[in-house]
Amino acid sequence: MDTISKFFLTLEQLKITDLFLALLSILPWGFILYLLHPGKPNRKIKIIIFSLIFGFISTRLILYLHPIIWPEIDFKPRKTSMLTATAHLAFIQAGMMEETFKILLIFILAFFFGYDYQKKLWNKDVVLIGGFVALGFAFTENYSYIHKEIRNTFQMFTGRLLYSSNIHLLINLCFAIFLLKANDFEMFSEKIELYLKAFLLAVFQHGVVDFFLIPSSRFGIWLSVAMFMGIWVWVVRDLRKYVYSPEEKLFISQDSNLLEYKNDNLLDSNA
Repeated sequence: MDTISKFFLTLEQLKITDLFLALLSILPWGFILYLLHPGKPNRKIKIIIFSLIFGFISTRLILYLHPIIWPEIDFKPRKTSMLTATAHLAFIQAGMMEETFKILLIFILAFFFGYDYQKKLWNKDVVLIGGFVALGFAFTENYSYIHKEIRNTFQMFTGRLLYSSNIHLLINLCFAIFLLKANDFEMFSEKIELYLKAFLLAVFQHGVVDFFLIPSSRFGIWLSVAMFMGIWVWVVRDLRKYVYSPEEKLFISQDSNLLEYKNDNLLDSNA
C-alpha cells in the first residue's frame, strides 16, 4: 500500500507556483491541439482528461522503474567515452524507455476512444490521444524539473515550454499519424511492421534531440531546434492530409459537383 501511495501521490511535496508553471508549459500546445481537432467538445474534453491521466501514469512509471532498471551500484566501472555515455543516456535511458511507456499507454487508450471495431480502422481521435498523453507526460516531468530548479526557475520554465513539451508532443503526434497511415494497409503483418517502424522512429527522434541537448552546447541546441522545426513541418503536412482536410475536400468536391449538375440542367432548360 505504501508503494502504491508513493507511486501516485509523492510529487516532491507539491508546490502550487511550480505546479502552475508546469501547467503553463503545456497549455499553449494543448489549446492549439484542442482548438484545431475536429469533433464534439464534450468528447474531446473526455479524451483529453483520460489522456492527461495516462501521460501522468507513464511518467510516474518511468520515475518509479528507473532506479530498479538502472540501480546505482558501488563499483569501479570501466572507462567509457563521453560520446558513448551521452548516446546511452539519450537513446536508451531516455528515448527507448520513455517512448515505450508513452506509446504503450497511447495504444491502450486509442483502443477505447480511437478505434472503430466494425470497420477495423483508427479514427482521427488517435491524434488527440497521442498529443495529450505526451502533454500529460511533459506536465509531470516539467513540474519535477521546475521544482528542483530553485535559482533559475523561469529559465527552466521557458526551456521546458519551448523544448521539452514541444518535442514530446511532436514525437507522439508523429506516432499517432502512423496509426492513421496504417488504415491504408489491409494485411495485419503490414500494419505491425508500420507500428514497429513508428516506434523506432519515435525512439530515434527522442534520442537524437536529447543527444544534442544533453551536453548543453549552443551548437547542439541549434541542431536540435532545426530538427524539431523539420518535424513540425512534417507533422503539420500530415495532419492536414489525414486529420483536418479530407472531409473538407470531400464536402467541397460534392458541392462543386452539385453546382455543375445544376448549371448543366439550367443550360439544358434554356436551350
